[in-house]
Amino acid sequence: MKALHLRIGTVLVSGIVLALLAATGQEAPPATKPGDAGHDAVRAFGQGSETNHWDLGVITTDADLAPDDRLIAVTSEFQTTPHAIQIVESLEVWDFRQHNKIASSKLATYARTERGTNPVRFTADGLLLAAADSTKVHVFETASLRAMRLIEPPLLHGFRISALEPSPMGHVSIIVTRRERRTCMLFAYDLDTGDLLFDWKPPDWVCPISIAWKPDGTQIAVTATDPSIKADRLHIFSTNPWAHVRTLKGEIPGPIAFSNDHLYAVEGAASKSALFKSHLDMTVFDAQGWKRQKAISLPHRDIHDSVSFENGRLLADSGTVETDIDWLDAVRYAFATSAQITIWEGEARTIIFTSTSLPTKRPSGIRMRLSRTGRMVLFNPQNPQVFQIP
Repeated sequence: MKALHLRIGTVLVSGIVLALLAATGQEAPPATKPGDAGHDAVRAFGQGSETNHWDLGVITTDADLAPDDRLIAVTSEFQTTPHAIQIVESLEVWDFRQHNKIASSKLATYARTERGTNPVRFTADGLLLAAADSTKVHVFETASLRAMRLIEPPLLHGFRISALEPSPMGHVSIIVTRRERRTCMLFAYDLDTGDLLFDWKPPDWVCPISIAWKPDGTQIAVTATDPSIKADRLHIFSTNPWAHVRTLKGEIPGPIAFSNDHLYAVEGAASKSALFKSHLDMTVFDAQGWKRQKAISLPHRDIHDSVSFENGRLLADSGTVETDIDWLDAVRYAFATSAQITIWEGEARTIIFTSTSLPTKRPSGIRMRLSRTGRMVLFNPQNPQVFQIP
């Protein structure tokens, strides 16, 4: 029934979206063409086929693609005057193919010192859209951008919302909050009712870095900093009933992705050694017994910073990572100088797509993730671009 509800919801949203797009009366401009920088940067792996590319051309704080790959939602901040001490945060919904802003809504006004990361996410069926200001989550009906409810987690002074991660089933979302880098809290809320379902208050300095839902919605994996090992650990939560059920021993890389059978984790580019000719691999765990499996590696390439799993496809960033050593201060450096999209199919058995090197305005820490269909890639949510994968 849940799966049927998701399919019906997606069909309904697609119909509503088509009506909204028709109402604009605008003709979609073509995607970038051969010879354009964005177009030439991407091609199918081992084939001559091309991929479509759209650049929204706006600076945002976060972005998310709708489940049917037709719309993109973004949050952004602006100052009312150049020297204003207050920030205005807004939510916008775009048809990225037509480069047409369909709807917008003001979320909040607050002092610059209180700004957050302003995450935004569609629910898995696309019926609802959740966007956060620094302390509250605004829930909208996607079709009309009508405000449905306001969720206010019980936050102590100084806490800011840093992440939203909706369930792949139903209308439940994880909300992560933090106060500087020392104290963090995790909540699970029902977006339909506003009810608090679960909260986790880890010890000081234990803060979530990455969150991934199992595709059936029964488990959540969270990597979190852990000062006891000066690295990160993996925490597993169940959702029926809600509980913290396991903490894996040993160091675990930060960004993670969850499939039905495996959990995938990658390190940041800064983790690469400057002293040895090694490369960054993808760590793999069996999702039943939580035993480490053989790591995924690419010949002469690093896998780093981004990983996601959707609809049977696994994505990671395999862009170039360079290293350097400051011999005078005895400090080593490692940083990504470009990004590259690599996509596997069938639990990472076969590479089906690899892009050429993608230039980045911010060379280190660029994020990318698959859309829910597995056929689009949202590249750099702070300067959104969308790539359609053949």
